[in-house]
Amino acid sequence: MPKQNPDAELALHKLGQRIREGYAKKHPTPDKSLETVKDAVREQYEQEQKAEREKKPTPDAAPKPERHPSEPDEGR
Repeated sequence: MPKQNPDAELALHKLGQRIREGYAKKHPTPDKSLETVKDAVREQYEQEQKAEREKKPTPDAAPKPERHPSEPDEGR
């Protein structure tokens, strides 16, 4: 098993962070793209919520079992 070097791991983590920050500066995400993603996520969430509501019957809408009059006891 290779020796782990926490200093090297920390240096790689910092390098990765700097690369991501530099890329974000040179290639900013347009607000329009963010709005498109937000709309898609919102629509998907609403569809899932609607499906979940339709899947579970509400307590008032649940069918109630029919009540049958009890049969008389034969021994009494």
